[in-house]
Amino acid sequence: MDKRLIVMRNLSQHYGKQYWWQQNSLEDWLMMILIQRTSSKNVAQAVHNLRPYMSVKRLLALSQTELEKLVRPAGFYRQKAQRIHDLLVWFVAQGGSFTEIAKKPTDQLRKTLLALNGIGNETADVMLMYTFGKKTFVADTYAMRLFNRLGFGPYTNYAKMQADFAPLLADISLDDAREWHALIDEHGKTQVRHAYDDHFLLQPNLTEDQWPPEATQVEPPHDDPGSGKWRHAEESSNK
Repeated sequence: MDKRLIVMRNLSQHYGKQYWWQQNSLEDWLMMILIQRTSSKNVAQAVHNLRPYMSVKRLLALSQTELEKLVRPAGFYRQKAQRIHDLLVWFVAQGGSFTEIAKKPTDQLRKTLLALNGIGNETADVMLMYTFGKKTFVADTYAMRLFNRLGFGPYTNYAKMQADFAPLLADISLDDAREWHALIDEHGKTQVRHAYDDHFLLQPNLTEDQWPPEATQVEPPHDDPGSGKWRHAEESSNK
């Protein structure tokens, strides 16, 4: 078995399902802008502020000043308010339907997203996968760090790493592709707190007692998207 698949299997068995995608396409989509250069706690507060206006029509009716005030907890609020506005204008121009936009070829849709204000490779690929249902590999900083540590690459270029990992997507589902991105990032957060040697991830049939205590997930999984548990938990934490 490809050693990269062994790594992903071990991450999945240890951390479990992450369920980063949810049921509110618009809210989750805007979170991909809000999460840039901030924490999920700050994003949760900004999303809480936006919820009374959570429709394309109502959000576009807000003035720039009003939108900035709502997203301020997420930081870089002027930039993010403008990016959200531009994204919504684009959405309307594309027909105003997630389902219809998702019918566009992946390469064409990715190119269109990258042309938008504040949308780079990582954000475009996350949008493709979680919002528009396109399988892709997100070659973000956490992914590069993990697989460089484990002796692959070395990767310094987003496109190169994505191209190398793309063939692995052929035999997995969309949900699994989404989980891979989430698992890599959640594992990466444990390294930020206290770096440790994670070469053990290359071992097949890894057991739980072989994991070090540092490998404890910083934030809990979102839980099944149908339950809404993580949303209720975020709302409670903001009271």
